[in-house]
Amino acid sequence: MSDVQWFSGSQRFTILDAPIFDSGEEELGCSASTSACAMLVEEPLVELLFRDDQLLRMRTPPQTPDPPNFYVADAGTKGAGMFAARDIPAGALILVDRPVAIVPSDINPESCAWKRDAFDALIPRVSSRSRERLLALANVHPLEDNPVVEGIALTNAFGVDLVLPPVSEQEYGGIFPDISRANHCCGLNTAIKWDPETFSVWMYSLRDVRAGEEIHNQYIDVLAPRDERRAQLARYKFTCMCPHCDLPDAEAVTRSDVARAELRHWRNLYTRFEPWAEDMCRADDTVINSSLRALGLVEQEGLWGMQVPFMEDIALSYAVLGDEPQFRVWAEKVVILCRGQDPKRAAKFSRWLEDPKSYKRWGWRAKQRALLDKQRARGVDVDMSVPW
Repeated sequence: MSDVQWFSGSQRFTILDAPIFDSGEEELGCSASTSACAMLVEEPLVELLFRDDQLLRMRTPPQTPDPPNFYVADAGTKGAGMFAARDIPAGALILVDRPVAIVPSDINPESCAWKRDAFDALIPRVSSRSRERLLALANVHPLEDNPVVEGIALTNAFGVDLVLPPVSEQEYGGIFPDISRANHCCGLNTAIKWDPETFSVWMYSLRDVRAGEEIHNQYIDVLAPRDERRAQLARYKFTCMCPHCDLPDAEAVTRSDVARAELRHWRNLYTRFEPWAEDMCRADDTVINSSLRALGLVEQEGLWGMQVPFMEDIALSYAVLGDEPQFRVWAEKVVILCRGQDPKRAAKFSRWLEDPKSYKRWGWRAKQRALLDKQRARGVDVDMSVPW
């Protein structure tokens, strides 16, 4: 831990060496004053983050596939970019990355005259390999306005939760040497997942990615209208010309904006699986049809990260309808996409695939519908407003 402290109002910040090492350095004996990641954090977090029992619990992250299934190459006007080295199936792990620096976000500018000294002090605290990777990242901010590490952070970092549950209102950003190479696109083919227990971020494919295809990351809220997205991206000093922004005419822009707004407000516009499952007043295909519409919009806009909840609703709809073939089709899609990002959900659906009838409401709606049909056939006046 650094002996130097910096103050922002009542907050005290200091530099802490994260207990992670570059490959090989741990065996060689890493310097006691450097690590693979330096952190500028609030003083109260220091003991909480890396006390002895916390270190013992830190899990080893999964390994990036070897050989890597991505490479960095020229991406034209976007500078460097990340590309698929081979065909990558949906739901596959692309890479695991650990930060080279952790920095606070949104420090009060009126009380941070020390910021340049503090951010610059991070550079000698990281090991030589991490330092090279850190300083090699893009920086779109002039040095006269921001210290170099903060400029790199503003260009590349994304939010991380250092402990679970969070114990501070201060937000932090992580600078990652590999994932930071992925350029933004308003239609995503990957998702990232920060795992505080391994102090790493994992990138997964959201759909099949072809060899040579550029791998993208998300910098902003991609459900916002096109003009708002471009305004948000202005802080990165570029105008987004991805296929979902560079549209042929105003009509296409409006169509895209309306589709994204519909997806954003889906829960307020359409009935989801709950409470439809036990509402016999609604048609049996209500949720299936609305979810299929959503998946059509997801494909249209390239918002692949939104597809799992709709697939799950379709699978469970077929479960309460007792349709095993269709249930299997959609449950298998959920398992494939969640096996890395959400293993608990994947395991749950895998159990149901082994024995669909183990789902506690299997065929419930089909049975109730058959009962209603029998009562109507006998001339019984059925009150559909009463739950069955």
